[in-house]
Amino acid sequence: MGRREITTTITMLILCGMLVVGAVWGWRSLFADVPADETVAEPSASPSCTTEEVDPGQRLRSTQVRVSVFNGGNRSGLADSTMAALRKRGFRPGDVGNAPATANVRRVAVWSTEENDVEARLVARQFGKRVEVTLAEEDLGPGVDVIVGNKFKGLKKAKRSVRVQSPQEVCIPAPSPGADTNAAG
Repeated sequence: MGRREITTTITMLILCGMLVVGAVWGWRSLFADVPADETVAEPSASPSCTTEEVDPGQRLRSTQVRVSVFNGGNRSGLADSTMAALRKRGFRPGDVGNAPATANVRRVAVWSTEENDVEARLVARQFGKRVEVTLAEEDLGPGVDVIVGNKFKGLKKAKRSVRVQSPQEVCIPAPSPGADTNAAG
């Protein structure tokens, strides 16, 4: 055997050894128990909003309101497309999903857990003058809850702010990390 063959053989043996060591280490790492490390930091709960007082005569704007949209029908993607339309109007996104089976909504419903909710009134206007805010016992998601049904056609032309008649405490949504803070209003 010549010098070249010996060098090639040694190089191949070293490379194969490295491959075997890497495979054994990877296999053990893949199936190892996850260590119960107490130094792992738990994510801190940051407030999703700050409560602010809106005085009579001031305007509450869509950029100050969070909305959650739920699909109460069987049209796929209805809640997502409605949320996208509301975001274009400046509303902050909450949850998107399916409405509870007990929600019987043909066109659209706006739910709030508070009486005389000015935020819900602003959201309801986006769906037309005849849409009323319904007082609900259960809060489905953050902000005002909107349930859209199979007969929902789309948003109506509406103002993106409402004048407050009596002092209101509103939960101004905190901007989410990486969110576009220059939303059109």
